[in-house]
Amino acid sequence: MRKENDDIIRLIVKSLRGELTPGEETLFLSWKSRSKANEEMYGRLEREYKEHSEYPLFQQFDARREWSVVAKGIRGRRSTRRFYRVAVAASLLILGVASYLLFPSGQKVPPRLAAVTPAEYSFSKKASLILPGGDTLQITPVTMDTIMKQLPFVSNNGEALVYHDIPTTDTLVYNTLEIPRGGAYSLQLADGTKVMLNSESRLRFPQAFTGDTREVFLDGEGYFQVAKNTAKPFIVHCSDYKVRVLGTTFNISAYPGDNVSMTTLVEGRVNVERGDTRVLLTPGVMASVTRSGISTREVEVDSYISWTKDQFSFSEERLVDLLKKISRWYDVDFVFDDPGVEDYKFSGFIPRYENITAVLQIMEQAANVTFKTVDNKKIKVYDSHEKAH
Repeated sequence: MRKENDDIIRLIVKSLRGELTPGEETLFLSWKSRSKANEEMYGRLEREYKEHSEYPLFQQFDARREWSVVAKGIRGRRSTRRFYRVAVAASLLILGVASYLLFPSGQKVPPRLAAVTPAEYSFSKKASLILPGGDTLQITPVTMDTIMKQLPFVSNNGEALVYHDIPTTDTLVYNTLEIPRGGAYSLQLADGTKVMLNSESRLRFPQAFTGDTREVFLDGEGYFQVAKNTAKPFIVHCSDYKVRVLGTTFNISAYPGDNVSMTTLVEGRVNVERGDTRVLLTPGVMASVTRSGISTREVEVDSYISWTKDQFSFSEERLVDLLKKISRWYDVDFVFDDPGVEDYKFSGFIPRYENITAVLQIMEQAANVTFKTVDNKKIKVYDSHEKAH
């Protein structure tokens, strides 16, 4: 698998540079057409490459010159205490491609990353299903029989729990699907609504909906594709607000520890409601909910749902917020040696299933940050320039 990935990376890089041989082009097109995800990923890489190839960092990549030359150019702009937006962000492409461009075959990885060797990480489809009495079932792609014995109206297809129609009662019976760090799982509710849950998230939902509404309760991040039913609005309750829909697709990020909760509309219409305030969203608009109220702005939707395609995506995002996402997926904690480093800005996108050491290598090489393991679950973040002194 590692060799196959390396071969694909080389084909992507050569395609971006226009250097594919006829034989390589056949292999590349075969990979590209293998899935919609591959096509979308390459299309994004190509757009970034064409848009920013005139910048110095890309020129260094194309010439395969030493990274120190590029890093020196970035450090020359550090007076703003920010990453050089174009050099750091758009040109990194995805992690694997950037790694190949930065470290051609035979070139060794800089030694300072040798310290970043946390314990083995387990990324997989996994979750816990908490039943009304408090019993907990561990959910993995292979636990179908166990679930069917406890809940005959629920099936597990390896990717999602599927709740089937059961006789309607007047009493709502709730289950809770809880996703640990380093995990992910999907759920299909009894009404046909599909929900994908991100790491460190939980959704409380009824086994079957009754009454005039369909209501669920979310902590964390979920991607919803709501089954249309004009007679029964679908309501997602977050900590201090709710999202009301009839049938639509949207993403909610509402982690308890975050200062901002975000609802991003993909298609349809939703109302974001907090107290007496009600804000209508249209596709491509995101609502940010803070203590001071609700604000909206147009966004690039793909950046906010990239996690559903196993990618991290960020645009002018503070390093402290970016590392929160990485910590949830890799089950580690980051500690900042200098609070000023928290505000460094970062843009780009990287595969979510890559090894954490490789992820941090690229971030180190892209800007003035150094990562060092304190113990198996804690990584310290330094300003490289200040640490050197």
